[in-house]
Amino acid sequence: MTTSPPAEMQATSTTETPSQIGHLLEEYGEIAAILPVLTGLLVTTQLRLRGASALVVNIAIAAVTRQVIVQLKKQSGHTASPPVLAAATTNGTAGNAEEDYTIVHSVPGRIRLQIPRLRHEPTFAKRLETLLLTQDIVLGVRINRPASSIAIRYDGTNLTELDLGMRLLQVFEQAERDMDDA
Repeated sequence: MTTSPPAEMQATSTTETPSQIGHLLEEYGEIAAILPVLTGLLVTTQLRLRGASALVVNIAIAAVTRQVIVQLKKQSGHTASPPVLAAATTNGTAGNAEEDYTIVHSVPGRIRLQIPRLRHEPTFAKRLETLLLTQDIVLGVRINRPASSIAIRYDGTNLTELDLGMRLLQVFEQAERDMDDA
């Protein structure tokens, strides 16, 4: 015969669990830093998202995960800022690799993406750079064609990660449309 714990013990353990998780996240900061990355990766991989869709979903999932981490830390009595590491995606699905946008690294004010198309299409790279520099939030753009990467410095004041993702998506789509029209 098994006995269940009294109701007051169950209630206590239920309310203490978020606090315990918050303490764990505070104590092991590496977990709090990598969790948004892993969550975004898991969701985009499971949904088999690619390209710009994966970028936007990954940014949104990472932002939500960071907010959950901040709330858990607050419940544990700590008010530390959220981790600065953001999203990274890779997709295991088949498809055209030229359409992929992979977040390689992100910190507030800077994001680096890997876009395979940059390596082989100098006209696309130049068009993308030109379009990005017309954006009021973009402070600078550096393209490394051999590495297929682009680093974008931006003003993140009053800009959520989802807003940033949507703005970047619009610019990428415009650059692709311009290349298709040429």
